[in-house]
Formats: sequence, structure tokens, C-alpha cells
Amino acid sequence: MGMKLSKGTKTTLSAVAIILILVAAVIASIWRVNPPRANENDPQFIQMMYNLERMATGVRWVGTPEAAYSRDQIIAEIEAIGLTATIHRTIFTFEDHHEARQIIARVRRGEELGPFDARYRGTYRTFVWHWFPNHPLLNQGYMYVDNILVTLESSNPDAGSIMFVAHYDTTINTPGAADAMLPVVAMLEAMRVHANSDNLASNMHFLFTDGEEWGALGALAFSRNFPDMINNVDLLVNLEAMGNAGGVVAFETSGMDLGMVRAFNRAVSRPIGFHWAEWVYDTFLPGFFTDFTIFRDYGFRGLNFAIVGGGEYYHTPYDTPENVNRNTAWHYLHTTLELAEYAAANDLAVLRGANSNALFFTFLPWGNMLVMSTALANVFTVLAFVATLGFLAYRFITKRKMSWFITLILIMLMAVTAVTLLIASHLAYMLWMPLLILSIAAFLKGRDIYYKCAMIAAVVVTLLLWVPPIYLLLTLFQII
Repeated sequence: MGMKLSKGTKTTLSAVAIILILVAAVIASIWRVNPPRANENDPQFIQMMYNLERMATGVRWVGTPEAAYSRDQIIAEIEAIGLTATIHRTIFTFEDHHEARQIIARVRRGEELGPFDARYRGTYRTFVWHWFPNHPLLNQGYMYVDNILVTLESSNPDAGSIMFVAHYDTTINTPGAADAMLPVVAMLEAMRVHANSDNLASNMHFLFTDGEEWGALGALAFSRNFPDMINNVDLLVNLEAMGNAGGVVAFETSGMDLGMVRAFNRAVSRPIGFHWAEWVYDTFLPGFFTDFTIFRDYGFRGLNFAIVGGGEYYHTPYDTPENVNRNTAWHYLHTTLELAEYAAANDLAVLRGANSNALFFTFLPWGNMLVMSTALANVFTVLAFVATLGFLAYRFITKRKMSWFITLILIMLMAVTAVTLLIASHLAYMLWMPLLILSIAAFLKGRDIYYKCAMIAAVVVTLLLWVPPIYLLLTLFQII
């Protein structure tokens, strides 16, 4: 004869089980947006970290001998791989710097800097003199911005193209291990894998830019000098860092991005991305910019990636190789390798002519992101709203009993969802999915086990939707 549990014991066990489920959902959500564990015995990882340690040894500000030495290190490694690097040198003056800053101000903050004048020249001349009194901008009135380009060509003349971009310069006070030598050395490993490939489905371009930290100067030089590349590059992948830890996050796109986001989602084994991140970037970080700012303004199509954890090391003397999170380095390496492998196996010309925007977000603790067009997401939002409204009307007409608390929650969710759809449709998905499941739960009221399961499902889905963005935002703003 089995032991019969009391009602109180059953209630306690049920409560414990529910709490464990909810705690597991929170842990899984946080785990999903962090990098996977590194295999530090992997030969590619060992090679990448070796290069990181020897290349991120000091300040590499644009125009300095240290930046030139870093450029030569990268070229030497490219040649050791067996490839040919081309240096694209551009003369830059204070007036060119003003042009770059003008674009950044307009794109990122909607501002105009005003015309270039003696005051502007004097301000930035003083800045350069303070940090680098022997800089060529002071001695000769101009400096060289040196981009490095390597191209691996497909045998198909009509093949699409991918272009990886990372900058090798640093700001004035940091060795810039994560920002951005880490993506530089990850790109070197991707080049090493495909150096001898003779059946590439897509062309691959690897662009190492100079002068990003002082106004995305290398991106401006490349966009000016190679306007034909704007239409020839089907997917630009810009690799950045705002810290030295955490997962590699797709946080900005060039728009009309459904095909590009789907390609990224298929290519990478652990894709992390949120379409709302671009709104956060634009709204709360208007002073920040990347090479992608310039490329996007010139019309390049692509995705912008960054790591956002470990922000306390960003642009400091402590952004050193030993402080780079090893799991983050592993994720950067494999995100780059897998995107390159996807381009090698798939003709990216299929991305041309795209005319749909993507809604994408990391959701389930396993597998890929959820990706859909924004139009389809809006349809789902309206359907969830109408379904909930219809359910409430049905309950009212049939006079079936329903908790006033649940009714109030549903009405409030409907109202917030409707307002969100009108003023911030990119966030509506975070409401309509819980709204729909909660409506189903309320409909099942009276069928005890189904009702409870649906209610738990509504809470779990809410946690899976809301915990990752909250966690990333707290990480970005260094609250945790």
C-alpha cells in the first residue's frame, strides 16, 4: 500500500517544483546570452591567443609608429598564412577628421558640427599635442591612415561577397586587447582556414581598418576610395568590443536585414542577437560609434557585433590579453569562423534585393534565435490582441466565472501591448507572447492541471523573454 500525501505536503511540493522551474528558466536565460566554455587545447584557439598576446602590447593610436608596427605585424602574419595583403594608404588632415566627425554626429545624434574652422583645428591640434607631441599631424599637417585588405575570390564571377571588418588601432591609453585586437586575430584564423580554398561559393574580404578610435577614419577612407564595393558586398560583418567579457551580440543592422539575420542565425552555432539592442544603442549611447556608423551611412549592408561585458576594462590600460575572458575569446573565434564557413559554402548573392526588416531575439536556452519579419511580428501582435479580446467577450457573454485578478492582468496587458505596437513595435513581441499564453490559461480555468500548466508556461515564457535583455542591460551599464 503506497503512502498517501497530505494536501499540505502536495501543496508544498507543487510550490517547490514551480519555484525550481522558474529558477531554471532564469538561469537558462542568463546562460544562453553568455559565451560557451572555451576549449583551451584547441589549436586554432591557441594560435589566436598567441597572436593576441604578441600583438596587443601597447597603445596603437592612428598615425604613430606603434600603429605602423601593429600594421606590419598583421601583414607579416597574413604573409605567413600564404596570402597577399594590400595596404590602402590615405592622407588625412584635420579637415578630413572633421568630415568623419560630422557624419558621426549626424548619424548618431542628429546634430551638425558646423563648418571646419581654425577653432576646430586648434582644439584637436591641442589634443594631439597633449598625448603625442611628435605626431605627424603636428609636424607635417597630415598623417597616413593605413587600411589592410585581403581578398579570397570565388571562381564564380557572379558570386556574392562577405566582408569582415575590425580595427587594429587603439585609443590613447590602452593596449586594446579586446577592443579590437581580439576580432583582428579571430579574422586571421578565418583567413588561415580558407587560404587555400579553391571552391568558395562567395568572395571573402578581410578589412583591417586604421583610425577607428579617432572618428572611424579607416572606414571613411575605404568608403570614399572604393564606392563600387558598396553594391558588391552583400554582407558586411563589423566586429567590435565595448568590454572584454560576455557573448558576441548582434546589436545593429543596416536595415532591410531579414536575409542577413537569417544567414547569421543559420551560420553560427550559438547566435546571440536582439533587434531592440539598436534602439538602446541609439537612445542611451549616442556618443558611441563604430566603423559601422560610417559604412552604414555610405550604404553598405551588414551587421554590427560587439561584446558588452567587462565594461570596466573598456578604453583603459587594463584591456590586456590576460584580462580578456577566455570563453568570450572562444565565442568570438567561432562566430567569425562559422560565418566564414557559411559564406564559403553558400553564395551570398541571394541576399541582394532584400526588402524586409527583421525582428530577432535570443529566446530558447538552446538552438538558434527566433527570426521573423517585422510585418509578421506585427500580425502576431494584432492576432494575440484580438484573440484575448474575443476570449474576454466570450467569458462575459457566457457569464462564465473568471478571476477578477486575471481579467485585470489581461486588460492591462492588452492596453500596454496596443500602445507598444503603436509607439515601439520592436518591443511588442515581449508582451504579446505572454498575453496569448495567459489568455489560454484563463480559458482553461476550471480544468485544474491544464490551467496550472498554462499559467506556469506564461510565467516561464515571460522570464525567457525578459531576463536576457535585463541581464544584458545591467551588464552593459556595469550594474552587475
